[in-house]
Amino acid sequence: MIRNFASQVAKNSISDSWVTRFIKRHSIHLISQWTAGMDNNRHKADSETKYSLYFDLLRHKITEYNIEARHTYNMDEKGFLIGIISRSKRVFSRRMWEEKEVRAAIQDGSCEWITLLACVCADGSALPPGLIYQAADNAVQSRWVEAIKPGEHSVHVTSSPSGWTNHDIGLAWLEQVFDRYTKEKARRSYRLLILDGHGSHVSMDFIEYCDQNKILLAVFPPHSTHTLQPLDVLLFKPLSTAYSTELSNFLHKSQGLLPIKKGDFFPLFWKAWVDSFKNTTILKSFEATGIAPIDPDILLKRFTNTALDEQESRESSTSALSPSDWRKMERLVRVAVKDRDTEEAKRLSRSLHSLQVQNELLHHENDGLREALAVKKKHKKHGKRLDLQQRKEYHGGAVFWSPRKVREARARQDVKEREDKEIQLQKSKRAEERRAAKIPKEKERQEKQKAKVVMEKEKAEQAAERARQKEAQNAEKSLKLPQKGKRPTSKPPRGDIKQKKQVVEPAGGGEASDVVLAAPSVTTRRGRNVTLPDRYK
Repeated sequence: MIRNFASQVAKNSISDSWVTRFIKRHSIHLISQWTAGMDNNRHKADSETKYSLYFDLLRHKITEYNIEARHTYNMDEKGFLIGIISRSKRVFSRRMWEEKEVRAAIQDGSCEWITLLACVCADGSALPPGLIYQAADNAVQSRWVEAIKPGEHSVHVTSSPSGWTNHDIGLAWLEQVFDRYTKEKARRSYRLLILDGHGSHVSMDFIEYCDQNKILLAVFPPHSTHTLQPLDVLLFKPLSTAYSTELSNFLHKSQGLLPIKKGDFFPLFWKAWVDSFKNTTILKSFEATGIAPIDPDILLKRFTNTALDEQESRESSTSALSPSDWRKMERLVRVAVKDRDTEEAKRLSRSLHSLQVQNELLHHENDGLREALAVKKKHKKHGKRLDLQQRKEYHGGAVFWSPRKVREARARQDVKEREDKEIQLQKSKRAEERRAAKIPKEKERQEKQKAKVVMEKEKAEQAAERARQKEAQNAEKSLKLPQKGKRPTSKPPRGDIKQKKQVVEPAGGGEASDVVLAAPSVTTRRGRNVTLPDRYK
């Protein structure tokens, strides 16, 4: 804008460097700062009349119910994309920037959503944060809350399918977090809870519970939280910046080799929470919004033309650079080398400086890689659903779990894991016993198999022996046949052997004169005698 105005006045194009010098010359009246866009609805809601009515109603209720600053609270929610870094200012190498090699900071890009429910008090204290993880089955995985330590971290966790709050979670937070941590301090006094008009904050169950427990609800005018809400004005922005810083350091140490998981969110968030939600910052946020102490002029004076411009001088704290090792080496070189203006002395000094810088960078890189390896081991763990048991019945359907509840769930999970291990060991022992019992049976079966093989071998040898004997007998038969010739029965009778006829005794009864001769014997091819039947004799 300044360049356009000046170019029109000078009738010539004005450079950016002239604009910079112009702003510096008129630094009393001009200042250059980063800015962000504002929604049109918020711009229209930024009205002196609306803010005046809001403060009149707030002052009236505080006076009517005698509400002290220590009983005044502001609650709101903020979402975190666990792998996204907010806009930040960085230093780049001029050569790499001009050559467009590097023009952005690395970020993981994980778009998993986690919502924070924050509540602060006008006395400078803050209630334990409530974290809503995104889970389809409304379960809380053990690896998400592994870094939460009871006694060290005061935080409550729950889950929803979208990762955002809803009616059940809003009522659960009111009953299990807000009322739990503020009721004892308030005793019989009224408590004032200021919040926006989100549907999960002003449901009928939410309002009825507040009415029954002496909690006054004050709702900001629509689209005005950027001006009237303490959390939006001075707390959420530092928290977001601090978280981005922690995330950037984490990515820088791991060199972007590890993805951001839900289990990595809490350690980064807790450091940012502790650094941002301090007592002095909380007090300033209520003071800057005119709530405690009640002072509408802090916001309304900017709508009047008679308001004086007040400039706050901020002192820039410069920290002295602590002497490093290479500086000590430099002093040693100066003492040892008499003529420090020679080229060799300068080269030696530069070499020592370069080596020391490289050593420091390597140490820094190794430390980051070690931390990345430790985180990577955590990523390999499989999350298990925690057995979060609710002992008390609440009105809402959702439940915020405290570190004590998480610790008890972990203890139950450890007991269950030990029992599962014992059962597994018993099963393994029984399986080993079954295997040991099978060994004698297996040996007996193998022995039977060997005996069977031996028996079959003997039978085969006997069968082979019988076959050899039979072959030998057949060979012997084939040799005897040609030697003996034809069978004796087939030979013609010899000439010297005459068959004698049987003489029949005459009827006169005389003695026989001749003896009947026996029939000739018959011999087989094997030499056996064959006795003929009587009828063939």
